[in-house]
Amino acid sequence: MYNFLTMAHSGWRYLALLVLIVAVVKYLMGWLGNGGWSKLDRQIGLISSIVIDIQLLLGLILWAVGAGMGIVGANITRTVEHPVWMLIAIVVMHIGWSRTKKAEDADKARVATITFIATGLLVAVGVARITGVM
Repeated sequence: MYNFLTMAHSGWRYLALLVLIVAVVKYLMGWLGNGGWSKLDRQIGLISSIVIDIQLLLGLILWAVGAGMGIVGANITRTVEHPVWMLIAIVVMHIGWSRTKKAEDADKARVATITFIATGLLVAVGVARITGVM
């Protein structure tokens, strides 16, 4: 079960990064192009939030299963650092998305762009730390 969860969590991260990239590109185009806020923009943000939340859920389940098997505590990066980076990214995304929804239509693309860039950078750092790149 642990190996399956590891593969699911590792594979889902590519979808999570892809939706973050799509969101950033779409919102950046809207911000720089002075485009209005559309139903598609709202859907992209909602889908991005759902995909990232599923990734968090997979990670938490993996963490719990690994802890139960005595695997998680062996590596401080897996036990503490990676989950903390990811939780910070999730909090930033949800706060930013909430602010995006409350912003005026003219400001929504700017707020969403900043939110998803910040989230993407936090996720990238967390992934880089767990993979040993940083």
